[in-house]
Amino acid sequence: MTRCLAALSVAALLAAGPCLAAPPPARDDPFLTEPNHPLTGPLPVAAGATPGHGLTLAPGSRNAFSLVMGSAQHGANMTTAQSIRDRFFLNYMVGDLNTAMGSPVDTGQPGNGTFAAVARHTAPGDPDDLHVMAPDGMHLRAECARRRTNCSPGHVWAAMVRLPFEWRPGMTLKVRYRSPKGEHSWAPIWMFTGQQASPGPGGSPYQGFGGPDALYRASGISFEIDWNDNFPRTGTAVPPGFQIDFGTPDIYGTKWGTKPHGVYWANGNGWRYYDRSSNPEFEKTPFDWSEGFHDLVGNWRGDGSRLLDLIVDGRLVATSYMEYAPDTYVDPADHQRKPVAMHLIIGNQAIPSFSRGAASAKDNDGLPDGWTIVVQEVSGWYGNIADPDSLRASPENGLK
Repeated sequence: MTRCLAALSVAALLAAGPCLAAPPPARDDPFLTEPNHPLTGPLPVAAGATPGHGLTLAPGSRNAFSLVMGSAQHGANMTTAQSIRDRFFLNYMVGDLNTAMGSPVDTGQPGNGTFAAVARHTAPGDPDDLHVMAPDGMHLRAECARRRTNCSPGHVWAAMVRLPFEWRPGMTLKVRYRSPKGEHSWAPIWMFTGQQASPGPGGSPYQGFGGPDALYRASGISFEIDWNDNFPRTGTAVPPGFQIDFGTPDIYGTKWGTKPHGVYWANGNGWRYYDRSSNPEFEKTPFDWSEGFHDLVGNWRGDGSRLLDLIVDGRLVATSYMEYAPDTYVDPADHQRKPVAMHLIIGNQAIPSFSRGAASAKDNDGLPDGWTIVVQEVSGWYGNIADPDSLRASPENGLK
């Protein structure tokens, strides 16, 4: 991929012809500008992998993949910084690491009014590496530019990973992680429409962008699923580490038969539900997620009910209704027409500009790795949790 191609906007990229290579952009910290190339083979499967906390999968379910991270973790199959690059993309689906491309999933770039974070990466072992493998798991870090002195918008370098795997209804997802401690942290676990396979070493993930055979396959019906958007709740009584929210924000102009909406929210047993007066809907957890590791399980029911479940440490805390009627594409790998899938993103998005005091924030809020997400496991299954409604954290429906 040439620098000239990488610097174009989406519209210009679609119409671009040959052009001269542009000089490299100015920057105040070293970083790599080419996307990494994850392995093209299948992800590792672990037949004995479980969603944890006594959760039972319905008969016929099977493990799709299991990534266990950190040399101190039992059964770890990812123990090095290179293994992160082998299994995940480290950049957004469109756009390089320098330039905003205008996509809803390309929101980590300068010029976006919401985020200060920029998804950048270095070689493994670099002192400024943001994608670090430690004994306790994968550390997705954030730091201010100019050797941690410039925390202004667009100058907070932060890690993210995006899994090259197709998600659709009838599947279950587990992410075991510890959220950041910093007041200005934002550590979303979410999905967006489209998917992108690794082109392998030397290949370009932007090849044929906008065409029917592009590795990036975007749907004309775009939406996201926030398994836990997990951003700071300025103006509420919910401190960092205690917040959790879930749903499908209706912000992309999608034409729904029935708009996405909450069906169940826990409101008891330590969980406090906050209604639509605080947008989006969210809860206060009975624990500080930044003090230890917890299991977040997304159960995307495949029974035609169009329901999505959020399960935390074995308890169902929210269920949302969401229609899934995606566009289709012809997969160049097997020439079969398939519905456009979704992809998982774990993104460090420190610092959001709406966070109270963001303008005067200091690197990591002065805490050792205060904005760091630590991930110990990402696993998925073809199949669903058995009888999820029996796992409700309280008998109450928090919706009015």
